[in-house]
Amino acid sequence: MKSIIVVIFILAGLSDAAFAQNIAQTESRYKAALGDYKQGRYAAAMEKLSPLTSVNSKTTFSAYAHYYYALSAYQLKRFRESKQMLLQLQSRYPGWNRIADAQYLLGAIALEEGKTDEGLTYLAKIKDSSLAKDVFSLKQHYFGSITDLAKLKGLQKQYADDRDIALTLVHFIETSPSSTQTDFQIAEQLQKQFKFSKKEKVAVAEEAPKRSIPKSEGQWTKGYYDVSVLLPFRLDEFSTGRRRSNQFAYDYYQGLIMAKEQLAAEGISVNLWAYDVGADAKTVEPIVENKNFQQSDMVIGPLYPATFEVTSSYVANGRAIMLNPLSTDGNLLKSGSNIYLAHPSIAFQMQKAAQWMKTQAMGLSAAIYYGGTSKDSAMAFSYANEWKSKGGKVLEMLKIQTSREWLENNLSTFETTKPSHIALFSTDGSSGAMLMEVLNGRKLTTTPVLSTSTSFSAQQSRLNRYASRLYLIDTDYVDREKENIREFQKNYWNKTNTFPSVYSYQGFDQLLFFMRMLAKHKDRFQDGLQSARPAGDEYLLSGFNFTKANENQITPVLKHNGSKWTPVDR
Repeated sequence: MKSIIVVIFILAGLSDAAFAQNIAQTESRYKAALGDYKQGRYAAAMEKLSPLTSVNSKTTFSAYAHYYYALSAYQLKRFRESKQMLLQLQSRYPGWNRIADAQYLLGAIALEEGKTDEGLTYLAKIKDSSLAKDVFSLKQHYFGSITDLAKLKGLQKQYADDRDIALTLVHFIETSPSSTQTDFQIAEQLQKQFKFSKKEKVAVAEEAPKRSIPKSEGQWTKGYYDVSVLLPFRLDEFSTGRRRSNQFAYDYYQGLIMAKEQLAAEGISVNLWAYDVGADAKTVEPIVENKNFQQSDMVIGPLYPATFEVTSSYVANGRAIMLNPLSTDGNLLKSGSNIYLAHPSIAFQMQKAAQWMKTQAMGLSAAIYYGGTSKDSAMAFSYANEWKSKGGKVLEMLKIQTSREWLENNLSTFETTKPSHIALFSTDGSSGAMLMEVLNGRKLTTTPVLSTSTSFSAQQSRLNRYASRLYLIDTDYVDREKENIREFQKNYWNKTNTFPSVYSYQGFDQLLFFMRMLAKHKDRFQDGLQSARPAGDEYLLSGFNFTKANENQITPVLKHNGSKWTPVDR
C-alpha cells in the first residue's frame, strides 16, 4: 500500500510543536473516552472526559466532551450530575451544532425524574427534524405505558397542543375494550384537530411502550469526521533537488488544511488522511480494504479512471460520500448515488453556454473551432450538438493549429454568410488572441465569441481588449477583488511563503462546503444538498449548486461588466 501522509501536512504551519502535541493528546483522550462509552464503560468514560470539560480546556472536542460526560452519567442514572453538565454545555457553547441533542437529554432526565412540565418544555425547544422520531419515542416510553385512561385524558387536557400526547390518547381509546362512546367522541375530536395519518397510528402502535434511551450514537454523532484524500502525491519525487510534476496535489491539500482550520473554528472537527494513489488500480485495492479507510465519512479522489473505479465500487456500497475534485466527466456519476463532481460536467457546461449565446447572437449560425486535446474536441462536439438541438446550425467546425499563418489560410473568409457567433475550445493560451485577430481581419469585429478561458493567456489586459463581445467558460474564475480571496492569499502566504494556485482555492472551498453540509444534514446529506440554496459569494471561487444533480451545476459562463469578469447569472 502506498504511504499515508499525515505528519507532513497535519502539522504544516504550526510553529509551536508543544501546542500541536497537546492537541494530539487531547484528541487521543477524547477518542479513548468515546470508545469506553460505546463499550458501556460509562464511569471510565466520565473519568477521561472530566479534564476536557474544564473552562481552561477549550478545543474542538470540548462541547462533545461535555455531552458524552452527561450521556455517560445518564446511563449510570446519575441524573443530577448529567443535568449540571448539560446546563454548563448550553451556557458555554450555545451555538454548538448539536445543542438540540443536549435539549433532548435534558428532556429525558426531567421525564425520568417525573418532572413532566420541565421535560416537555425542553423537548418543545427542539427544532431539528432529525430528532423528531427520537422525541416521539421518548414520549411513548413515558406516556405510552400509562394504563389509567383518566390520567391520560387529564395529561392531554393539560398539554392540549402536544400532538404526541394526543396521538397516545387516541391510540389508547381506539385499542382499549373498555372505551365508552364518550371516549370515542374525544378521539374523533382529536383526530379532526390533529389530522393523524395512518402511518402515525401505526408508529404509535409499534413504539408503545418501547424502552427509549437517548439518541443512538454512530457515524454522525462521534464528534469528528474522517476524510480520506486519494491523490497522486508521488512521494518518490518529494525531494528539494527535484521539481515535482504534480504540484497541484500539494496545493490542493494545503487548501484542505486551511479549510480544516476554518471548520474547527466553526465547531466541526475533521481528520485528514492522505494516501498516495496514482493510476495503477493495484495500489488502491489494499487501501479500500483497510479498516481505517473504511471508517471514512468522505473520500476525495482518486483522479485516474482505473483507481477511481476500484474506489467508487467500494464507496458506492458504503456510508461515505465520494468527491472527484477535478473531473468534468458526467459518466462517473453512474458509479453510485453518493458520488459527486466538484465541477459541472462538459455536457452541463455546454448546455448553459448555448443557452446564453442564444440570447446574445443575432441569428442561429455558428462557427466552432477547437484545439488538439481530447477535452477540447469533447467540448466542441458537445456544444455543436447542444446548439443544433436549439434550432441552430454550424457553418464551420474545424480543429485548429496555433499558428497565425495556419489560421489565416484555413479559416473560412465568410464572404457570403457570416456566423452569428464564434465558439473556441482550446487549452492553448495563445490560440484565443490569434483567433480574435484573424476574425478582425475577416471584418467580424462585433461578432460575439464564446471561448474557454484556457484559450487566452492569464494576462488580464489582453483579455479586456475583446471584453465587449467575448464570453468565457470558466468554472474556477478567481475574482482577486473579493475580500475573502485577499484574506485567503494573506493567510496562505503566512503559512507557506508562496501564493495559492487555483487548486489551493478548490481544496479550501470543496472541503468547507461538503463538511458544512455533512455536519448539518448527516444521514440526510443528499436531501440537504437538493433543498439547499446555491452557495456563492461565501466561497472563494464560483460556489456550489447540487440542487438538481450530483454534479456542481453552477453557471460557468462569464461576461465583462466594464471593470471585471462576472458570472452571467449575477
